[in-house]
Order: sequence, then C-alpha cells, then structure tokens
Amino acid sequence: MFEAITISIQNKNELTEPIDIGSLVECMLFYNKVSVVANQAILKQLINYFGFDRLIELIEEELLELLYTDTFVGIITNTQNNTQFHDAAEYSSPNHTFFDQINRVCTEVSGKSGKGRRLANRIRDRIHLTKNDTIILEGTRESILDQDYVGNAAKEIIKELVPGVENISEIKFNTFKESEGIVVETNLNFTVLNELYHKRVSPKHSSLSNAYILAHLLDAERELYFSSSRLSELSSSTLSSKIIGHKINYILARSNKSKELLSNFNSFFFNNNKALREEVNAKRIDLDELMKVLKNSGKFKKWLVGIAPDEDLLKKYYQEVTKKTIVDKLPGKSTRWLIFTGLGILSDVIATGGLATIGGLTLSALDTFIVDKIISGWKPNQYIEEEIKNLIKLGL
Repeated sequence: MFEAITISIQNKNELTEPIDIGSLVECMLFYNKVSVVANQAILKQLINYFGFDRLIELIEEELLELLYTDTFVGIITNTQNNTQFHDAAEYSSPNHTFFDQINRVCTEVSGKSGKGRRLANRIRDRIHLTKNDTIILEGTRESILDQDYVGNAAKEIIKELVPGVENISEIKFNTFKESEGIVVETNLNFTVLNELYHKRVSPKHSSLSNAYILAHLLDAERELYFSSSRLSELSSSTLSSKIIGHKINYILARSNKSKELLSNFNSFFFNNNKALREEVNAKRIDLDELMKVLKNSGKFKKWLVGIAPDEDLLKKYYQEVTKKTIVDKLPGKSTRWLIFTGLGILSDVIATGGLATIGGLTLSALDTFIVDKIISGWKPNQYIEEEIKNLIKLGL
C-alpha cells in the first residue's frame, strides 16, 4: 500500500475543476508516487491553483507525475431509421495535438501568447505523453455486451446520478450487437429521469441517455487500464469508484465460476487525519508552507511503502510529517480507503486449475489483463473522499 496512486477525473459534473485539488494534495502526502491522467481542463486547473513555478517544482521533486493523451475516447452514436447504434471509439484532431493543447492552456492562463509559448516550452517535456491503448475500446465493447454486467452497472449509474429514483431493481438495460453497432433496449424513461437529473446538473453539461450511461462504463474501463498498467491504486469520481468496484467483483466471480457477486473490498479508516483537503479546496492554505510539508514527506514515505493497512504506523508517519507545520493545526477528520481482499479467490482458482483455468474463461482482453496484474500482485485499492459521518450512518 502507498506505493503509487493514479488519479483520474473526480468531479465529472465540473468543467473547470475536474479533479479535487485537496484530495490530490492528501495523496501527495501519503503516496510515494502520484500520477494524474490529465487533459486541458486538469492542466489549467493545476496551473491556476499552484502557479506555474510550484507545479514545475512538484514535478521535479517527483511529488507529482502528469500523464497526457492527445487522443480522446468516447461513445459515438449513429441513428438510422430511428434506431441508435453505439460504439466505443478513439478520435483525434489536427487542431488538438499535444503541442497545440499545451500551448493553448499556457496562453489562456498567462493571458499572453508569447509568455504562453515560453511557459509551454518549460512544462511540455515534463509531461509524459501516453496513449489510449486499443485494449480499452475492445474491453469496453465486450463489457457493454455482457448482459450480466451491463444491466447491473446501468442500475448503479442511475442510482448514483439520480438519487432517490424508485424501483431501481426493475430497470432493464440490455444490449445486442448488429453490423452497424451496439443497440440498447431499456425501459428507462429519460424524459422523467432528466427532469430530476437537471435539478442537480445543468443541461449545458450533460443529459442522461443510453450513450451517457455507456460513456461512464468506458471511463471506468479506461481508469482501470491506466491504474492496472501502472500497478497503482486508484482515485476517481464516486461513480467511477463504484463501477470499478463492481467490475472487479464481477471479474473475480467469473474467475471463480460463481454466480454470487461478493464484495472483494474492505473499508480501512484512518481516524487521525487532518482536514487538509477541505482547507486546500477552500484556499485557506499558504501554498509555500504547503510545499514545504509535501517536500518534507519524502523523507518518511519509506515507512509506508509496501505495508498492510496499519493505523498506528500511519498515525506515527502523519504526526512526524506534519508536526510544527500548518497541517498540524488543522481540525481532525477520518479518511477512508477501500482495500482489495480478493487475491485469495484467484489463488484458489490457480491452485485447483493453474493459469490455464483463468485463460479458459471468456473474459475480455482487458479483463484478462486486469486478472494477470492482480495475480502478479497488483491491488486495486481505492482512496475514497466521502463524508465519513454519512458512511457511518449508512453502515458502510
């Protein structure tokens, strides 16, 4: 635990603040390596919050790594004879190359084209350009066409996006493949659902549809790929976290040839944390003092790397790193992780049938990739930022 974490979009309803900066800061305090899968909005948000020089310093001090893709993935929809055909696709634009995107962000932040170009030249080589592997699209298609998985995942999405909606168990969300693409059959009334959804989310941002549900599944597959390929823990949106947890539970149930979907995650609470995230997000933290705390944490992170969840050790680490700093004076709070406990299931499968047993399952290429990573020791733990009091009330 605490070796590495990969952060993806956490605020899916926010166009200008797609990640939780306070959560990012807490991760930089706990984890040996923190990677952010960035886009233009995230890069702009980071520069606006930390300032250009501090962001460069975070990268050079290896407190933060920025990953960037100059291609996009999404759900495309074509309508023929009143039937919608969907597919997962990757696309790019000659006007949205990595070079152009970085220049555009830096120019917008600085307000001057010349200065923007100079800033872009400084940061460009410090950002890791990576790709959206084709396995993400292939895995998404197979997941969408897996009836046992997609139906339950759609229910989870509606339950999260439209709180209080009734008769979740009666939702039908089935898919089938035709030559033109994937067709969805559902009993969801999107007119009614959007009336409720748009009370929380502006119609300018998004509206519920079959494609929007599928897009959330694609996001979760992409986030799983980036985390598993980097053998890191995850921090993403609340909805993606739930989809990812559901996905891993489903994969392990399939691997064990079980019809019962069990949870392979336990909650771990650290009750001696400080309200750093909240103060950072409220912009009540002196950033120069914060930088000192983050840089000082590197001396002690070896205490945590590779250990099992241990609240006493975590408490000692946190006290050592934050004593006599601005963090030490902050109010206390509890923080929650979802700790993966499912390796035993795969170990039992391998013990009785070997790796050939896993290979013989009808898993997608991405699911097989994930299983292989888990067998190799990857633990898809999740760093959760939720209101702990509400979790306790819900018995989670």
